[in-house]
Amino acid sequence: MKKLSVKIIALACCTSLLLSVAGCSTKSNGGGRRHDDETKPEGGRVTDPTYVTDPTDPTDPTSDPTSPTQNPGNYGDFIPTSDDLTYPDHVASFEEVHPVHQRGTVTGKDATDLLSQVEYDIMHHEINCYADVEIYFEHPENFGFDIQEATWGDFTGIDDYDEEKAYYQSQLDKLLTIDIESLKGDDLLCYEKLVYDCEESVYAYSYTAFEYYKMVFNYLVGPQSDILFILDVYSFDNVKDAENYIDLVKDLDRYFDQLCNFEEERVYYGFIASDNSYEEAAKSFDNLVEQKDDCFLYASFEERLDNIQDLSDSDRTRLISEHEKAMKEVMFPEFEECASRMRALKGSGGEDAGLCRYRGGDAYYAMLTRAITNSDATVEESIKALDDKLDSVYDDMMTIASTGVDWYDEYTNHVYSKGSLTDNLDFLNEAVKPDFPDIPAHGYYTMDVPEVFEENFSPAAYLGYHLDNFNDNLLIVNNSGVDDDFGVTVAHEAYPGHMFQSLYTRAHTTHPYMYLMYSTGYAEGWATYVENYSMKYFTEGGQRTNAMQLIQDESVLGLIASTRADYGINYENWSLTDCVDYFNELGFPVTEDDFRDFYTLLIMDPGYYAKYGMGYLWTQKTMDDMHAKYPNATDEQIHTAYLDSLTGTFDMINRNMDRILG
Repeated sequence: MKKLSVKIIALACCTSLLLSVAGCSTKSNGGGRRHDDETKPEGGRVTDPTYVTDPTDPTDPTSDPTSPTQNPGNYGDFIPTSDDLTYPDHVASFEEVHPVHQRGTVTGKDATDLLSQVEYDIMHHEINCYADVEIYFEHPENFGFDIQEATWGDFTGIDDYDEEKAYYQSQLDKLLTIDIESLKGDDLLCYEKLVYDCEESVYAYSYTAFEYYKMVFNYLVGPQSDILFILDVYSFDNVKDAENYIDLVKDLDRYFDQLCNFEEERVYYGFIASDNSYEEAAKSFDNLVEQKDDCFLYASFEERLDNIQDLSDSDRTRLISEHEKAMKEVMFPEFEECASRMRALKGSGGEDAGLCRYRGGDAYYAMLTRAITNSDATVEESIKALDDKLDSVYDDMMTIASTGVDWYDEYTNHVYSKGSLTDNLDFLNEAVKPDFPDIPAHGYYTMDVPEVFEENFSPAAYLGYHLDNFNDNLLIVNNSGVDDDFGVTVAHEAYPGHMFQSLYTRAHTTHPYMYLMYSTGYAEGWATYVENYSMKYFTEGGQRTNAMQLIQDESVLGLIASTRADYGINYENWSLTDCVDYFNELGFPVTEDDFRDFYTLLIMDPGYYAKYGMGYLWTQKTMDDMHAKYPNATDEQIHTAYLDSLTGTFDMINRNMDRILG
């Protein structure tokens, strides 16, 4: 499974496409790890990357009657894919992936030393390129990283699956020698997360078909949609930093060639997208090429050179020239090549389909959603939870509506904002203190979204840049997206949302694995929960009113319905018409034309909404359950116990909160 640049994954979350469906929107932050929703399959065996396939040419490998695509086995109702791949024959149960283990025998300091060694080894196995290290660390040497070559990293393909599976099994075997009863505090929490993640990785590398279910260059949220913005994030402290950055620009040629190779390999194995998806992917590269002469990165590069102390005029001139040459002679020509190679895949005879249309796709989706929602729940249990939540939200809305219309003026005229990003940050930093624990002293800096990204960028985003420095928090604002609800957006991204949680987690664990190997459902669930919670700070007197409750219910309704469609498309084979009918039945008046991009997103990026919707649902359930079990606990105590439980699964979080509050 591809070791796609972790930073690409993180920033892809930041710049994910903002889709509005009858008032439903998403906001996202940086973060991600392999086997989660942002993981995109890579190639292993590939054809000549310069080769233009022709499905009508008998010499073309995809037209060869002995090739995997043209010689299918008995697929039943599934889309024909290669018999050369391995597929699961059923959806694995939780117990199959996470069996009960015998208690280990290693105790005391030997146990904690072994835990730290496994943690170190896995971090270095997963964070293995300059592009990631420079995003994550200000001082990578303190974590044992010394990567000299400035690249975006390499990819593992199906030829490496056995080796990768064996690696994670070996790390798991080491962990299982530890006596879990001898571990306390965050050692225990890190141990539980490492064991869980290793078991998931062992399963993920058990079937080579898992490599190919998702298109990497999907035109809505593929890496091409934010690569320029990602480059804009890097800062320069010295000449070497700037030179390494130029090397990263040059390395895009190799990096995107590998992604193109993978798309061609997907066709070879029968995982073929529609002609429209390949054409739209090509157009997304066309749009990048259009920026060749006036890209914002030219000016941004020069501005970042200003941060280098004592930079000589000759070095400045040299670096600017080398950067412009790398952009115009390497990066933009590579984007042109990518457009050409995507168009060459048209005519391959594919379609855009939910995961359940493929052999083993239901098992892959179960694995995917288990990872990105941080939950042990089965797909069926998750679907029931979504349906129950929709019923509950509707009942709540009907109850409020039946009380009269006293809420109407507040509902239609509310302003949940104090103005600018800085105004809202200053306000929320103080407002949340009675309800949430203290966070360490810290700093942040802000960045305006480049104009070229404004149309498809969330109103704001958070990036934990340099996680070893509490002062290097980056808050990104899209000035075109600032509205009367901007305050709750800031709550989601900053206080008490993503930035708050990131700072707290980093300050309350000695194990960097707990914040480097991101738990998407935990992070997005928390941020969505506190976004709704923080609305009260903007009401008169901080009161929870019927109008505020209706606004929360509307937000939750759209999110849960979108998540339900995610499961419907990828697990129950919902068509576009099925989705439109479903939303219309819920009271959202949408047409197929309105819904087409949304539907395509959930096919191209299955699990996209699951991380938000299920993350929120399980977080809210945890809060409700803890208040019911411990009625004398304050909101501040509940929130502290939740955050102190760190970034494990919700089952782990609930067990640890019981230990803290009980």
